[in-house]
Amino acid sequence: MIRKSIAIFSLFLLLAPVAYAEGNITFSIPQKDYYFLVGEQAYIPLNISNSGNNDINGILGYTITQEINSGSVHFSSSNSKSTSLQVNKGNSTVNLGFGSSDKPETLNVSLNFNYDDNGSKVVNLGNIAIHFVENESDKQNQANPMQSSSQEASSTQQTTDPFAQQEQQMAQQEQQMQQMMQQMANQQSSAQTPQQAAQNSQPDQDTSALKEQMQKQVQQQQETQQQFQQQIAASQDFQKANQELSDRGYNLTSMNANPSSNNTGTFTASYEKQNGDKASIQGDMNNGTMKNLQTDTAEDRQKMRDSLSQNKDFQKYLKQLQDDGFNEVDSTFSQENNTTALQIQYENANNETAQINAGFVNGSVDNVELVREQERNLYPIYLIGILILLVLAYLVYNKYSGKKEQKMLVEEKIQLKQENFDFREEAGKLVEKAVSLYEEKQFKEAYGTAAQALRLYLSYKYGLKKEVTNSELINYLKNKGIEYEKFDRYLQLSSLVEFAKHMPDDGEFEEMIKTIKNTMKDENN
Repeated sequence: MIRKSIAIFSLFLLLAPVAYAEGNITFSIPQKDYYFLVGEQAYIPLNISNSGNNDINGILGYTITQEINSGSVHFSSSNSKSTSLQVNKGNSTVNLGFGSSDKPETLNVSLNFNYDDNGSKVVNLGNIAIHFVENESDKQNQANPMQSSSQEASSTQQTTDPFAQQEQQMAQQEQQMQQMMQQMANQQSSAQTPQQAAQNSQPDQDTSALKEQMQKQVQQQQETQQQFQQQIAASQDFQKANQELSDRGYNLTSMNANPSSNNTGTFTASYEKQNGDKASIQGDMNNGTMKNLQTDTAEDRQKMRDSLSQNKDFQKYLKQLQDDGFNEVDSTFSQENNTTALQIQYENANNETAQINAGFVNGSVDNVELVREQERNLYPIYLIGILILLVLAYLVYNKYSGKKEQKMLVEEKIQLKQENFDFREEAGKLVEKAVSLYEEKQFKEAYGTAAQALRLYLSYKYGLKKEVTNSELINYLKNKGIEYEKFDRYLQLSSLVEFAKHMPDDGEFEEMIKTIKNTMKDENN
């Protein structure tokens, strides 16, 4: 049996305009450990004190950690969510709902409230334990108050989890929408008759139904996530791979899953040794059957680097780069079945870039190539040479053919030239292709194609007019004083997904596609 209701975070918040005032906010709860019977709804009263003169709006986030054990596999599953919260001046209490469980278990909860009050502030309240027990005699509820007050939000306190950031952005949008709705309601109420105002003061049943529907959707999503992780942990293939890494000194640190149903989806399990070496297991599961399970370890990567260093082609290319003042700045591995691709990026003092690409089959070097920026810059020269040959061919043809054929050839050449330089249309096609690939669940290819569309458009729009890498494009935009941050974010995100360092996310991908389309639309206006 899986939990009937994974922890659901529910808050019923009043709509009110934004107001900021300097003051201190304190969160407190009457006890640290809460006990509930299996099947019983878990509610925790959160006492809030606002010493300021006005209400304060912010983002309330929470993380729920649950221990999962299946055979030899043991890991923690964490869910992070955020919602907008208005803290009224004075003292108030909000009941936090965390659903129920159909089996005995313990959940660990931490809360954080981020807001702006003459600078970024945060209230952290953690180490709250929710115990689901089978008998009344197992309940050990005792007074053990906990409280925390506002403090300056440091950079280390800000979340770096992209999924948590996504939730926080959604909560901020929700908060803005609530403010707009309240402003519209205030404008309408000023023009209402007393009878209309009395009618509109009645509880909005439609809104309550919508909230209930949203809560059910969140509950269903979390149940699917939980069930999918249970399926992964129960897989014999995964347990075998997990045990092999454990025998080599790796500890499972996190499990990122992206389910499309309770037994189908993709996942990446991250591991780390005490010395900092990292490893991962990634794979696909289809209807409960494990597919494409791949293990990547620091030892395997180092072994391939050692093997590559003995390759004569690599030695030759590396010497060329070193003689020209290039240094290695980054390297990325990507794995597909029994083949592995390694990209080593280099840069010199003039911000020129180069790249050595190596392919491995079953861990052995299969091919090595060097790609330098100057070689990419030769592409226009090659194109000019080809055009010259075409012109010469045309002149010869013109000498021995009629005017009708000449006109037809000229029209075809002009059309070809226009197609070669219609980068907007080509970028648009790539965007649509990326969307189709994502719908087909080819996530890596979808992110890579979207990034290709963005690079193509920006390269031609701002004068580079050549194939470029992510770092080349961002450095160029930066040097030209062009806003690049949002582009850099999505290019980096695409690289992480392509090389299995980040799990694809529907909302994240939709936001990226929307940004690319808006960029192309804005630039064309």
